Amino acid sequence: MAKTGPIIVLDPGKERTKGNEALFMNINAAKAVAGLVQSTLGPKGMDKMLINKVGVVSMTNDGVNILKDIGIEHPAAKMIVEVARSVESTAGDGTTSSVIFSAALLDKAEKLVKKGIHPSAIVKGYRIAETKALELLENGAIDVAKGDREDILKKVAMTSITGKAPDAHKEHLADLCVQAAEIVEENGFVDVRTKIIRVVELQRRMEESEVIEGIALNTGALSRKAPKRIENPKIVLLDTEIIANKTKTGSKMVVSSPEERQKIIDSERNDLTAIAKKIVDTGANAVFSTKVVRGPVLEYFEKHDVFVSRPMEEKDIENVSYATGAKIIRNPKEITESDLGGADLLERDTRNGGGKTFIRGGHNSKVATIVVRGETLQHADSVDTALDDALWVIKSVIEDGKIVAGGGASEMEVALGLSAFAPKAGGYDQLVIAAYAAALEELPKTLIRNGGLDVIDLSLALRAEHSKNKNAGVNVFTGKITDMFKDGVVDPFRVKANTIKAATEAAVMILRIDDMLRATVTREIPDAPASQLAATYNGMAPPQMNERR
Repeated sequence: MAKTGPIIVLDPGKERTKGNEALFMNINAAKAVAGLVQSTLGPKGMDKMLINKVGVVSMTNDGVNILKDIGIEHPAAKMIVEVARSVESTAGDGTTSSVIFSAALLDKAEKLVKKGIHPSAIVKGYRIAETKALELLENGAIDVAKGDREDILKKVAMTSITGKAPDAHKEHLADLCVQAAEIVEENGFVDVRTKIIRVVELQRRMEESEVIEGIALNTGALSRKAPKRIENPKIVLLDTEIIANKTKTGSKMVVSSPEERQKIIDSERNDLTAIAKKIVDTGANAVFSTKVVRGPVLEYFEKHDVFVSRPMEEKDIENVSYATGAKIIRNPKEITESDLGGADLLERDTRNGGGKTFIRGGHNSKVATIVVRGETLQHADSVDTALDDALWVIKSVIEDGKIVAGGGASEMEVALGLSAFAPKAGGYDQLVIAAYAAALEELPKTLIRNGGLDVIDLSLALRAEHSKNKNAGVNVFTGKITDMFKDGVVDPFRVKANTIKAATEAAVMILRIDDMLRATVTREIPDAPASQLAATYNGMAPPQMNERR
């Protein structure tokens, strides 16, 4: 029988990592991602300084922004980042918690695998634990009574804002978020993405930030002669330049005398004036345009006290259309009165040398604008990010009507419930569920650690207190275990539930991977210590850089 040579199935240019080696590599990558953001968790979390390619410096403690900006390369690490993004898109907060919890789940799973438990058994146990954890979380949730809703919404917003904005202003900022959400609420639903607009204004005091029932635009008037205040404005929106009738493109015109040239100019002026007159005849007294309004058109508008904006972004025009009911016009020669929008009041503000326009009380739909004022752009931007998180948690409470205790209280209560449930599961499930519970306890421990407090003593004290009070949590400002509801530290049920779901899903996805195939990396890798090539997670070893030199 003829001998055969080796059968080559895989491309020799591919690099393969399989089995536990692949699993542990991915787990270490996930833990490295968590190591980047874990110090930002909680009201006493630290900030990260981010410097982009052109040297622009920003400072933030927002987990998802940090992960988006640093440029994650490892495929498993990218999966964790996507989990954070999914939490942000559904709940608006809890991104850092989900990353830390998923890394803790994988860390516990790694230890179980080393003890001989198959990843599939761990996945099964984690799914059982997830279901039970959500059940325990819901049992501990409190329904928000209608009469107490505004106070609870404010507490939820303040909990979210704490540590992200100056403490001196957090109550005022929380009030603004609640006001904005209540303005746009319709049938128990709050559309944060399209109905709440945030505008940043510099060189103003933070306490001057306000909510406008309508729209604030970073666009002033084109002319100093424009009226500063118009009650019940009739609004026209233009997404085109107003031009006169022209001859066919490419044609030539021969002018034989100055008189003939002037005749052509006069004809164009008359055409433009006629278009401006048609707009004014509809009753319009405010024109917003994406293009510059100039020449005879602007002169006519000034003569008839019509407000004309400077050129606007298309997004701003769409927002004004949404709020006022005005149609966006691309052929002003065909404008009719039905194309106009309305509002209660139009005002322009020229303080600090800038131009800003306020449209209050749009007739078409409920829209609110939060005007964020601050001394510097960096200051105002950090507050703007905090307000975004606060608006999303308010949305969650309004729509779900449920809250849970903050300060690590709900996580500890669920963890203790899982620990009590684990022995009933039996077999490997018992060990896996207990590991899941231990991973969940990493969240209150991280809060304690970031508060500069004793992790061992306070963790034990928190466990002991939960035998008497399920709402006991860590007050990182006093360093004591207190009742979180009495302290006003509360979180939306949705945020906590999404954290559990997203983190479990991320851990399960990574545990199911037992083989990695990738093209050979040919770029040079510097001979630097591993500690400089990746972040660490609680002192654990960074992921191995399995690349060819």
